[in-house]
Amino acid sequence: MKMKQNQIYLFVILATCSSVIAQVGFRCKLRGTNISGTCQKEPDCPSAQQNAKKGIRPTLCGFYNLNQLIVCCENNFEIDDLISSDQNVQSSNGNLRISEQKCNEYSRPIESVVSVLPLVSGVKPISIKVAKCNYNTVGLIVGGAPAEPGEFPFMALVGFNTTSDPWRCGGTLISDRFVLTAAHCTATRDAGPPSVVRLGELDLTTENDGTQYRDYLVSRVITHDGYNYPEKYNDIALLETSEKITFSQFIRPACLYVHKDINSDKALAMGIGKNDFAGEATNKLMKVTLDLFDNRRCSRTYPANNRELPKGIVSTMLCSGVLAGGKDTCLGDSGGPLVITKKGNMCQFFLIGITSFGRLCGERNTPAIYTRVSEYIDWIEQRVFT
Repeated sequence: MKMKQNQIYLFVILATCSSVIAQVGFRCKLRGTNISGTCQKEPDCPSAQQNAKKGIRPTLCGFYNLNQLIVCCENNFEIDDLISSDQNVQSSNGNLRISEQKCNEYSRPIESVVSVLPLVSGVKPISIKVAKCNYNTVGLIVGGAPAEPGEFPFMALVGFNTTSDPWRCGGTLISDRFVLTAAHCTATRDAGPPSVVRLGELDLTTENDGTQYRDYLVSRVITHDGYNYPEKYNDIALLETSEKITFSQFIRPACLYVHKDINSDKALAMGIGKNDFAGEATNKLMKVTLDLFDNRRCSRTYPANNRELPKGIVSTMLCSGVLAGGKDTCLGDSGGPLVITKKGNMCQFFLIGITSFGRLCGERNTPAIYTRVSEYIDWIEQRVFT
């Protein structure tokens, strides 16, 4: 009889876990509006608490442990709101560098930690991390596919003071004040330095693309001291915005990849560039999956020369592309991100490269070169997180 009771308890535990996972973190719509939200426990949703004081009933998603409401919580937050007070589910940050600590902060809005208290005595509570998005980013930019609303909230467009082709480069949001881009994007002959960054954009041709973009003026351009045009080395720069950036479901920083070795053979690139070497701009954010290669492969394509690559391909560079051709990052994608995802969570992206240069866009046996972000972590941290 006791064994049968334990079997019943186990069934209840599993049913409870399934119920929680099916509700907390799921996307929702606030009742009577077109505002997107995320299902959260009521105590974790400030907007629901504020509305309750006004007599506004929350949009219900379900229940937690049968006695706590799970409500539809509006997706608007700033960085100070992302720090959880639940010490039981946080790992120690003592041994993490500041980039990794910030990554943990940025990840919290896209991960729910669900604590399940088993009904069987003597068993410790179980903590389950639940991703809050359903994107499959390893998809089929050349040979690519359109991005979805909110899929790449760190993607930035770098704008210049010109009416002719103003969005000439890409970038990556890495904090609430800084966008990382390529050094060669920080000066143009006809339009000067970057003047604005656009975040949350999906389609330049319409305001009805399912996102909410924001433009932020650039107050300072920081180009790496080691960048010396026309050489390709140290092709990295920071753009500081004139005001603090407000995060949302469409605007959120990427994590910086801090390790030398990359435990992946594929990466994802995105940008609003050109479909082929001489083609028209796509005007839509595109994504493409690329292979990662040993730098020796790119050394064959880009041998040392006196002008642009006097030392050839070096360790601060990253080699990526598709040797069969048809997939690549093109002219308008300069400065844009090359990322990998966290195993088991397609919501969080780690920036491994900055689009630097290539030879022929999408051609066979011509991978492109990216600035290797992990080689510049100290340089970035000293300017962004101090």
